[in-house]
Amino acid sequence: MTPAQLKQYDLFLDENDWDIYYWATQEPPSPEAETEKKNVDVATQPHPRAGEWAQTVGTFKPLYRPVPKRWADSEILRLLRAHVKERGAIGSGGMAFMPSLGESK
Repeated sequence: MTPAQLKQYDLFLDENDWDIYYWATQEPPSPEAETEKKNVDVATQPHPRAGEWAQTVGTFKPLYRPVPKRWADSEILRLLRAHVKERGAIGSGGMAFMPSLGESK
């Protein structure tokens, strides 16, 4: 990275970790999804299952976190998104996997 990129990266890392994660991995919601979300009637939703954890199983839907204006055109965010796409679970083994260590020489 250039000195300017390193400075921008350092400032970027001052942001909340979860915000950075969502900015790097989430696609903006489609207009149809936004309309659907507004039309959901809470009173007609099924009752939650019993039990401490049963209410959360399969029901988690993260909210979209929009990128603030200060980072909207950021080269660092663009590079991070490219890295996520390149190393995502589809195609190259996923970001959660350790690379093969192979034989030590």
